[in-house]
Parts: sequence; C-alpha cells; structure tokens
Amino acid sequence: MTDLSLALFIAVETCSEPPYYPIVAAWTLPDGSIKSSLIIADDSWPPHLCYSDHISDETIDALGHSVKDVLLEMNVDLDASHVVGHADFSPAQGLEHLVDALDIELAFEVSTNQLDISELLGHDWRDELQDLSHEMGLDLLQAEDQVRLMQLCWARQSDEF
Repeated sequence: MTDLSLALFIAVETCSEPPYYPIVAAWTLPDGSIKSSLIIADDSWPPHLCYSDHISDETIDALGHSVKDVLLEMNVDLDASHVVGHADFSPAQGLEHLVDALDIELAFEVSTNQLDISELLGHDWRDELQDLSHEMGLDLLQAEDQVRLMQLCWARQSDEF
C-alpha cells in the first residue's frame, strides 16, 4: 500500500566541475524506498566533464542507463507527484541537464525552493542533514545518501509534531 503522506525527495550527483553534468540520480518512491541510477553521459556532453570522483567510467558504462531511460523511469515512478530537492550539496543544474538533453516534459513537479525544504525538513535542515550524515556515516555528496538523509530528517521533523 502506498502512503500518500510520504514526502518525496530527489537528488542528482554531478561531476565536480561546471557545468555539472549528472552522474547519478536518486529519488524516493511513493512506498518510501529509494531508487537510484548511474547515468551514461549524453552524446552532446563533453566526455572530459562527465566523470565521478568515486565511480569509475567503466562502472558507469557497465551499470549505467541512458539519459532517456532514467528520465522515463523517473516519470513513471513520480507521475503527478511533488518532489523536493536542494542544491546545497550538489548543483541543481544536474537535473536541468537531464531534461535539456532530451526535451522530455517531466511528469512530476520538482521544487528546490528553500521554503518547501524548510517546511518538510525544518528551519535548521542544513545543520540537521550534516548531523545525520555524521551519525549515519553517509556522504552528502552522493545522490542516494542525500535522499536517505532527507527522508531521515523529514521523519524526525514529522515525529516532533
């Protein structure tokens, strides 16, 4: 059964250099689980700006999915949902590059608005994410860890009310 009251989060891990092409995308599914995907660089992206500091090119090529496949999967998983992300630990341009590469309309709404994030995670969400990352041994620069940390922060915030 899907809990419609769950908050949905998204994060895109990017190359560390501008213009921040996406390497990994992660998002919350409506059942609360997390899905992530390595992203094979689009042909229009310069190869020297599509790398990860911790994932080999060979791994991305072997286990990754095309930009089109990742976007289509997100659209199916998040159809008509409101999804929240932030740009504090990975650049917001990552998702924009995904969308621009194919000119596919997203079937869900993404908000990186600070008010939306504060409403879900609390006003001290940046500090809370940092604290949780240290407690849990998770990396705020990795997409799946970012989504998990936002879920944990949201759960703590929800328990306070």
